Amino acid sequence: MPTIALDQITIGGPCKLTDNSQAIYFDGPVRITPQATWRAIPSAVGGEHDDVLVDLTYKIAGTPKSVWSSGVRGILLPDTLLNWSTAGAALLGTTNNSVTVNGSDANGFTFTRAKLTKPPGVFLGLGAALYDEAEWTAFIGQGKALTDADAFYSLNTTAWSQSDYPTAHQEQMCTAAWGAVTGWTALFSEAGFKLAHELKLNPVKQGGVTVDMKVESYRGMISFTPQQPTTAQLKTALAMDTGGGLGVRRSGNAADFVVTGTGIGVTLKSAGLRSGSFLFDNKMNRHGEFAMVTALTTPGTRLAWS
Repeated sequence: MPTIALDQITIGGPCKLTDNSQAIYFDGPVRITPQATWRAIPSAVGGEHDDVLVDLTYKIAGTPKSVWSSGVRGILLPDTLLNWSTAGAALLGTTNNSVTVNGSDANGFTFTRAKLTKPPGVFLGLGAALYDEAEWTAFIGQGKALTDADAFYSLNTTAWSQSDYPTAHQEQMCTAAWGAVTGWTALFSEAGFKLAHELKLNPVKQGGVTVDMKVESYRGMISFTPQQPTTAQLKTALAMDTGGGLGVRRSGNAADFVVTGTGIGVTLKSAGLRSGSFLFDNKMNRHGEFAMVTALTTPGTRLAWS
């Protein structure tokens, strides 16, 4: 019968992530997951009975703490993903970018070439965290061979320090204004405003291995359940039948949608309504969820922060 061996138990604990010298702390766990692509090896005799590894990246995912500083925003909501003017730019190009995960038990990972590839959604209001999950992708390093020990990462034993732990917490009631449109200049939402991202990235490959990603497109969307506008004003803003019609572009009925609270502000530039609903219910208010979505005539700034 085996004896207890407590020295074999892996120590756990939280971590912080450092990207471009900016420390990011999290509300919960951080997950590091290899994203392996396997090709099944066929056999006329035995069928598919083995696999060969043909591609590999790593994902680092977690929900950042509700900190609205410019340094944190620069990492989590970068212009390279959200505010570019020409599609097709590589996220990393020929450069490496170290992203470090430091564990509180002084055991962690140092990724050789990683970049944020999934910006977190942003909740503007009371009752929920500021951010939802963010995700980094780690690629093979520039100048590295697949057999190198640090091709993707190296293990670190960096001593834990939480001297940079954030003490601020952002959670504020917010209101919105959509240009100077009647009924939209001081808008409350029943339960806050949620910024979501419609981001498309394409993999860049060399020798069949994913080595980078390129930006294909981006649009922002802020969803909310409005209170101030009347039903007639909402129908006009939708511009589907009243004041619009088939073949009419949303950009023809767009304006900056500005959400503000104490110490926080998000502007969805040139936004137009794309969806909404009207409810008849003995518990819910008449107006359901509506969504403002980027509606540009030419590529340009989509989001601004304050």
